[in-house]
Amino acid sequence: MKKRDAALAFDGAERISEGDAEAFKCAGCGANMRYEPSAQKLVCDHCGSEVDIAADTNVTERDFSELEEHRWAEAGLKTVRCDNCGATETVKGDEIATVCPFCSSPLVLEEHCFDGVKPDSLIPFSLDRQKGLEACKKWLKKRFFAPSKFKKNINVNTIRGVYYPVWTFDSTTDTVYAGRLGKTYTTTRRDSKGNTHTEVKVRYFNVSGTRRNYFDDVTVNGGAFVSDKNLSKLQPFPQNRYVVYSSEFLAGFFANNYTVDPYTAFKTAEDRMRETIRRQIIASYNADVVDYLNMSMNHVGKSFKYMLMPVYITATKYRDKLYNQYVNGCTGKITGSAPVSPLKVSVVSLLGAAVIAGVVLLLKFFGIAFGRFFQSR
Repeated sequence: MKKRDAALAFDGAERISEGDAEAFKCAGCGANMRYEPSAQKLVCDHCGSEVDIAADTNVTERDFSELEEHRWAEAGLKTVRCDNCGATETVKGDEIATVCPFCSSPLVLEEHCFDGVKPDSLIPFSLDRQKGLEACKKWLKKRFFAPSKFKKNINVNTIRGVYYPVWTFDSTTDTVYAGRLGKTYTTTRRDSKGNTHTEVKVRYFNVSGTRRNYFDDVTVNGGAFVSDKNLSKLQPFPQNRYVVYSSEFLAGFFANNYTVDPYTAFKTAEDRMRETIRRQIIASYNADVVDYLNMSMNHVGKSFKYMLMPVYITATKYRDKLYNQYVNGCTGKITGSAPVSPLKVSVVSLLGAAVIAGVVLLLKFFGIAFGRFFQSR
């Protein structure tokens, strides 16, 4: 990944401490400022002032020995846990109460506070909440079986911006391998009765060698509240928007704390690296069959980043069940779940049954008509 240098400027906003908290006060009126994705600035809703943020894009990876060096507490933030769903959120230290973005339950921020490792970098939101809502509504429009009442409940007050945790790993690997692969081929023979028989056979061959691979930003889910499947559907998150972590981008947003530790995440990344190398080896020999393939992978160098990705989340209850939709805060890609209306399913089923019955009757009618026609001849 290319590294670029830039300065972080806050002209017009005053950074002040509030106990253990850090806030960004408007120089004009003294109100709290928030990060506005569409403008990529800090804005004041009270007097309309705006402050440019020149983000630091010098994003670098870290060695594993640095894992415990930086903590959330240093950022003037605190981490709290939702008693209802167990999600952990990181918020400004001066906040007293808020709502969990995953289940919409109230969070009392004075409970369950604990420190955690602070992120190295993040991708700032570039879509505002209204754009996130529009993407969500467009997606729901395509869910024909979703109840109309549920769709109407999705509004700007139900969508929340969350910086979601991921681990990314870079590595250069050397792999020694040996195995027995095969290619399929067909043979044709004719038996004594003149019948032709085709058989598929495998021609095996031994392979061995070494392979060097370069892996950049192998991304592993760092949380437990967006499934691997849903997170995969939201990707890619644009690498050219990486910036060094700064709490200014969190103003007005949630930050979900990681629940997957970096060592566990790295094992997942290693499994993906091995699978990639395995596929490449097999493809390099144009093999169709694998009898066995032994590999020994070693890391020549490895590093990591703890990152926050921008995700808009809706949490809507329908008939006592919670449904979430997730929107990529940069690209607008969306995935999630929605309820199914039994009435709509019943109507479509009845219509389908009626169509099938109609087709059967028509076929029967034409069959009788054709039969009589040929009998008359």
